[in-house]
Amino acid sequence: MENLMEICSETRMERLLNPQMSDHYYTHFHGKYGYRPYEIKVGRKWVFMKNPTHKVRMPLAKFKVHAFLQWRRDAMTDASCKQYNITGKYSRPRAWWKDYGFTSNPKHFDYEPSRLAW
Repeated sequence: MENLMEICSETRMERLLNPQMSDHYYTHFHGKYGYRPYEIKVGRKWVFMKNPTHKVRMPLAKFKVHAFLQWRRDAMTDASCKQYNITGKYSRPRAWWKDYGFTSNPKHFDYEPSRLAW
């Protein structure tokens, strides 16, 4: 089991944007009860997320939406913090998403709100 507790890393980006069957890792995730550490196991149809206080079994399609939104949130925060260290302002630079594995601006990601309930 991999330990992906660092907020922005290449392996965490790969695991969240492209979940593969038999992935098994431990990372922070924004879930139903807030931002907590989860043990995540990706299967063929289901994803099992386990926290010391609760367990979740979610369909893979729903997890992909949640994982994309989680990585988008983490990437936006990291880009803003890096820009603040350089300029003193939290505004992100143009085309900031290219450094975080996105092919287009993730703010324009279209998803069904029904996919977010868990």
